[in-house]
Amino acid sequence: MSQTESTALADVSALRADLDLVDAEIRALVGRRRELSREIQRIRQASGGTRTDLTREMRVISPYTEAYGRQGTAIAMALLEICRGTGAPPR
Repeated sequence: MSQTESTALADVSALRADLDLVDAEIRALVGRRRELSREIQRIRQASGGTRTDLTREMRVISPYTEAYGRQGTAIAMALLEICRGTGAPPR
C-alpha cells in the first residue's frame, strides 16, 4: 500500500468516526424530541384535546421538505411517527 493510499484510509477512518459522533448526537436529539412530544401529547389529552395536531405536523414537515425534497418529507414523517409513540417501542 502506498503512502497516499494509507493516508486516504486514515482520513476516511477519521471522518467515519466523526460521522459516528454525529449519528449519536442525532439519536440523542430524536430521543429528546420524543420526550417533549409525548409530554405535549399528555397535556393536550389531559385538557380534552387530541393527541396529534395535523396543522402543527404540516408545519414540522414543510422545512424538511424544503431542505431535502422528497427524502426530507420521509425524514419528517419518520420523525413524527417515532415521536407520536405509534410505532414499535424502542429496544
